[in-house]
Amino acid sequence: MLKIARIQYRRMSVQAARLLVSPSRALVDERVDITVESLFPRQPVTLQAQLVEGAARFQSYAHYMADSAGKQSALGGTYTGIEQMGLFWSLQPSPGQKPGLRLRKKDVSTPFLVNLSLHDGHVDVTGEEENLPDCLAATTVERWYLGEGVERIPVREGRVRGTLFLPPGKGPFAGVIDLFGSTGGLAEYRAALLASRGFAVLALAFLAYDDLPKEINDIDLDYFEEAVDWLLSLSNVQSHGVGILSTSKGGEIALSIASHMGNKVAAAVAIGSHAAVTGAPLPYKGKVLPCAQYMPENVVYTKEGHVDCRDTVDTTKEPGIQACIQVEKAECPIMFVAGEDDRIVKAVFFANQVIARVKAHGKTNYTLLRYPGTGHLIEPPYTPHCGLFYHGVFRWYMLAGGEPKSHAAAQEDSWHKILLFFRTHVDRSRPQSQL
Repeated sequence: MLKIARIQYRRMSVQAARLLVSPSRALVDERVDITVESLFPRQPVTLQAQLVEGAARFQSYAHYMADSAGKQSALGGTYTGIEQMGLFWSLQPSPGQKPGLRLRKKDVSTPFLVNLSLHDGHVDVTGEEENLPDCLAATTVERWYLGEGVERIPVREGRVRGTLFLPPGKGPFAGVIDLFGSTGGLAEYRAALLASRGFAVLALAFLAYDDLPKEINDIDLDYFEEAVDWLLSLSNVQSHGVGILSTSKGGEIALSIASHMGNKVAAAVAIGSHAAVTGAPLPYKGKVLPCAQYMPENVVYTKEGHVDCRDTVDTTKEPGIQACIQVEKAECPIMFVAGEDDRIVKAVFFANQVIARVKAHGKTNYTLLRYPGTGHLIEPPYTPHCGLFYHGVFRWYMLAGGEPKSHAAAQEDSWHKILLFFRTHVDRSRPQSQL
C-alpha cells in the first residue's frame, strides 16, 4: 500500500521534527512518500513546496494535523484530501510572477529541485517568506526527466532538427517521434522521460527553431517523413515502424503521418488534436493537403483579454470537411487523448469525428481517452496544471482549460496508458507476457 503524506507523532519524543521523502531522487512520473515524524499530538503544521526554474518560481502548500493514524488528509492549501503527489501537481506561480507562466523543463540534464519545508501552524504561505513561522524541518527532492544512462544526442541530419534520446544498452529499441504544437521551438522533456522508460525517442522540432520555418505556412509533410526514415535507419532502433507521440498542432501532423506513410508508423497518439490540418495547407510529395482555416471572429475574449479559441475551427461544413485528415487510410492503431474542458481545441468532438470516419470504413484501430475537468495541456504525471499560457507565436494569452485535481488525475492515467500503448504496438522486443 502506498503511503500518503503522513503526519505522525511520538508521545515521548523530544527530538526535532523530521521531514523524510523516499525516494529523494526520482523520475518525474514516479510517486514519492512524504513522512513527517516527531510532532506533538494534534499539532497543526503546514507543508510547503517551492521550485525555482530559471526566473520562474512556483510554490504549493497544505495544512495537516498530527496524529498517529498514518494516512493524512490535507485540510487546506493548494489541495485538500489524501493526495500523495498533491504538493507537486498543485504547484502554482509564486506571487509577483508574470501571468500565463507554464512550468517546462528546458535543460533536461538537470533536475527540478523541489524544496520541501515544514512550518508550525496552519499558515497561508503564498505571502511574503519573511512572515512565515520558523521552519521545523526541510529537505530537497530531485525530479528528473532524464534517467541514468540515457544518452542525449543533438540531431542535424539533412533537414531534420531535434534531439535523439537513447536508453542505456545496445537495443534495438522501439522508436518514437515526439511532436509538440504551434508554439514552436524544441521541447525535450517528454522525449527524455519516454527514453527513460526504454524507448529511442526523437524530440523533433518543426517550427521556429534553428533554420526551420518560422511560420506554419512553410512546413511540409515530407520533412516529417525524412525524420521517420532517419530514425528507422538507425541500427539501434527497431525497423518495423515508429510510434508518434503528439500534442495540439503536432496531433494534426501525427494523424497525417499515420494516414500517408503506411507501415512506417506502428502507432500514433494524438493529444488535444483537431480532425483536420489547420491554419495552412500541408504540402506532401508535390501535392497539397487542404486545411481548415481559423475563424478569428469566433475567438472569445475574457474581460482580462485572455483568449478562448475552441470554436475557431469548423470541420462540419466546407471547406473544413474537405480538410479532414483521411485517417481511415492509417494502417496503425491510433490513440486519442482529449480533455473535456479543452479551451484551445474541441478535442473530444474532433476525436469522435475522426473515429466516426474510421468506423464508417469498417475499421476499429482506435482508442479514445476522454477526461472530465481536463484542459488542453495534458503533460506527463504531476506536472502542475496550466490553465492560462502565453503563446509566443500568436502573441496571445490563451486559456487552456481544466481544473487542477481532475487535470492531474488525467495526466497520470493517460501517461501510463500511452506507455502501455507503445509497448504493445511499437516494441517488438518485449514478450507479450511483460506488457
